[in-house]
Amino acid sequence: YEASRQQAMKNKIRGDRKDENKNSCHPNWKSPDHKNKTKTMVIRRRIDGSPIVPIDPGRPVKRVILVRHGESMGQAARSKGWDRQTDRRLLDCRLTFKGVSQALALRKLLQPKDVDSIQLVVCSPLTRALETALLAFPEKSMLVSYDMRELGTKVPENTPRPISQVLSDLHELLQERPKDASLDETSLQPRDWPKDYSPSVIKRDRIRNALHYLYHEREETTIAIVCHYNVIRSAIIDGAKLRPMNAVPIPCMLYSNGDLLLCKEGTIGTGCEKSASL
Repeated sequence: YEASRQQAMKNKIRGDRKDENKNSCHPNWKSPDHKNKTKTMVIRRRIDGSPIVPIDPGRPVKRVILVRHGESMGQAARSKGWDRQTDRRLLDCRLTFKGVSQALALRKLLQPKDVDSIQLVVCSPLTRALETALLAFPEKSMLVSYDMRELGTKVPENTPRPISQVLSDLHELLQERPKDASLDETSLQPRDWPKDYSPSVIKRDRIRNALHYLYHEREETTIAIVCHYNVIRSAIIDGAKLRPMNAVPIPCMLYSNGDLLLCKEGTIGTGCEKSASL
């Protein structure tokens, strides 16, 4: 009797399983424990933790040429016996003679057609970047982007000044520019400039906002950006390992979602080395 009872129970279990498999093929069937399952959205992130926003394949790509400024007096401070961390002579400093030569030679690193294709030069408001832009692209229209300034260290060379003082120091270079080459230093200027935003502003976010503005608010399709070592590393996707060299162009592609990716074309495609002084 006991053996018969156990066999009957086994047959019942097999029958229940067959019925469940049969019902699972029905479009309205749901698993008994479906109420206990919750859907979770997985957000893909990059190495630096920023979310990955899909690229819209239907939107055009803009070309961006990143340029780190020429050698600054801050970079040469040690050779002069100056303390780069405290010497007030380095406050928002200018280029060295070597840096001026680097800026003047920048155009030779680009093909003539690439120089001609640049429709706008965007530059940091710090003196060494604006001086580099004026030397390298004297005939181009320029826009000062205050979000493109170096940020993160309290050294004197990264301490901003009123833009009127910067332009006064660069008066001779400005006088040499053609009359039709505009310089817009006011459109993007914060009301409380030159307040130091270092403690509260996330560098990656402000740079991404600046790139978003260049893509969606500006009509130019080829733009040169003259800025800084850490800005370049933060602007390029997964660019933390890059070591941008002074006054060497870095061709990139800017997408509608704000992603800035390195171009893989040509020998200047990286413009970076494994080591370089800040």
